[in-house]
Amino acid sequence: MVNIKVPLNPVQKRGLWPPKGGREYPVLDTDDWWKIAAREHIDAWALIEFNFQTHVPEEVNWYLRELVGCRHSRDGGRNYAFIGADPKLRKIYLPAVPPPPPPKPIPWPDKLKKLQYEVEHSNDPQKERFLCMLKAMENRRDDRVIFWSSIAPGPEWVAPLGVEGRGIGKALIDSQWLYKNIKTVRDVDTLPYGNGLPRSDTFVISFHKYLFETASPSIGILRAANAEIVKTHVMLDRWANQSMGGSSSMPTCYRAIKEFIRLQEQSDYPSVINCIVTTGA
Repeated sequence: MVNIKVPLNPVQKRGLWPPKGGREYPVLDTDDWWKIAAREHIDAWALIEFNFQTHVPEEVNWYLRELVGCRHSRDGGRNYAFIGADPKLRKIYLPAVPPPPPPKPIPWPDKLKKLQYEVEHSNDPQKERFLCMLKAMENRRDDRVIFWSSIAPGPEWVAPLGVEGRGIGKALIDSQWLYKNIKTVRDVDTLPYGNGLPRSDTFVISFHKYLFETASPSIGILRAANAEIVKTHVMLDRWANQSMGGSSSMPTCYRAIKEFIRLQEQSDYPSVINCIVTTGA
């Protein structure tokens, strides 16, 4: 059943529909908000807010039903799509040029909802994993992750073939700092949380901070972060597993990091790292 919430003060009752200065656009069955916004070179949520004065997905669904005549869904019935809309109503409005200013800053839970909405409407092969990650953050579960680019070994470490090193100046954490400060899994567990930007005292990243404080949250950012998290798991496994060409002489600091990740993977609640192993390849 489509998720719907009736706005407290709908735009049509306030004389804001059609939006003033808008250009009428009859939507096609093949359209969605992101395709239309891309053609107009504006942000999809700015376009939605221009039409309906809201960034709440459930209210958007209500307006699509009432004002655009939408009755069908492409995502299993969670949200309305333009396909098959009532021919008498099926139109939205494009902003005049230049487009309106970006939407006002909104709290991160609303940003999270917007990103969930975007993921749900995508055909991304990792959709299930991304929704699991976002759900873990929504439930205030453990959102700590480790990017391989932060801890990749330099030439001073003897890593086996197949373990990607950092190259010149690539890693964020100094090898001597790792050797001196990381001895046990507790040392990893008690590190402060970073936000993905370089700092010298941690390599543990709060996924919430990374997505909503240092970047503009999007599926593209999720894809890139997922690749970094997965690479950390793969590289540590290669390094530790002799049958995969690894070595039992894996440095203590990297063993501690590997154990931290193992415990996160096996947690009984949906942490972000746990989502990596519970949602397939």
